[in-house]
Amino acid sequence: MALTLEATVRENEKAKRLLKKNLIPGIVYGPDRENIKVQIPEAEMVSLLEKARETTPVHLIIKGDKTEELDVFIKSIQRHKLTTKVIHADFYEPEKGKVMHFRIPLKFVGEAAGVKAGGVLEEVIREIEIEVLPKDLIEEIVVDVSSLGVGESLRVKDLNIPETMKILTDLDEVVVGIKAPRAEEVEVTEESEEVEPEAIKEKEPEEKEKE
Repeated sequence: MALTLEATVRENEKAKRLLKKNLIPGIVYGPDRENIKVQIPEAEMVSLLEKARETTPVHLIIKGDKTEELDVFIKSIQRHKLTTKVIHADFYEPEKGKVMHFRIPLKFVGEAAGVKAGGVLEEVIREIEIEVLPKDLIEEIVVDVSSLGVGESLRVKDLNIPETMKILTDLDEVVVGIKAPRAEEVEVTEESEEVEPEAIKEKEPEEKEKE
């Protein structure tokens, strides 16, 4: 589901001055349009980033001489090195009818049978690479691990992935597995004989050579 964000066309005001006014400078670009410089209220940008991922479509409303509404994706976010505050945002409007490359996060659900038996769940990868038309994009892929027993695993080819997506990750790559519990260390019950360390014998002084 797309999230909505409102922005305003940005004039040639310097980024530092905008940031002091709690406005985030940004840019919208894509193959079918000229770049649009925008500014977004900091509070709205922070709120968006709390909910949005790379795979989240954003319905961007740009106000200026005329209002323009675009469906975009967050392409990159630049943050201040010390404060980590957002200081710039890039939005990408995809070409209609053209596939895009995404990393889709995996969401693991359920309690594995192997974990109930004492095994340990190991998440090997947490996202996969795919190509898809923007209209067919989903935000995450749900992976149900409840049927996994100790020593069993799921591979990319085992995931329930829509046919509209082309998988780029190796299909045989392990996604998640259940490791056997570590064997407990065996306590030594037999008393071991205490062996005193041998005393270090001092070397007797060599006899002086007889003259």
